[in-house]
Amino acid sequence: MIINCECGKKKFNIDSSLIPKEGRLLKCGSCSKIWHYTPKIETKNAEELDIKINENVIKNEVQSNQAINDENFRDINEEVLSEENTDDDKDEEDNIKEVKNNEEKQGKIKMMLVYSIVVIISLLGLIFLLDTFKSHLISVFPSINTLFDSFYETLLDFKLFIKDLAS
Repeated sequence: MIINCECGKKKFNIDSSLIPKEGRLLKCGSCSKIWHYTPKIETKNAEELDIKINENVIKNEVQSNQAINDENFRDINEEVLSEENTDDDKDEEDNIKEVKNNEEKQGKIKMMLVYSIVVIISLLGLIFLLDTFKSHLISVFPSINTLFDSFYETLLDFKLFIKDLAS
């Protein structure tokens, strides 16, 4: 629905569901004029039309005689909007909770990936440390040489496996 400001400078495209049958206060963003707007009602005969026009004139006169300030305007609009937005707020809260749950799951998956990388790097570091002190360890533990050989074979197998995956 397109509503014209009383000053004639600005036109507004407003959803018709936001304006009840009895009308509501509107404020122009251009000239800051505040007025009571009632939607146009289709009538079939002239008498009903005259009655409706007289009712609207009386309402407008009453509204114009009252002191309308920005606080009253905001209070009235907030009441109307709060009634209409209760369902939207619930949907938004559900969406926010769902997004937070998804973020938590993604965070847990990332942490598991980080922990697994740390474990792999730690094992490789241990193998390199053992290899560095191989000669000293063999003099103390002579049977450990076969264990080192199996480590090397396992590392070579992993290396070939990764090369096969890459190609």
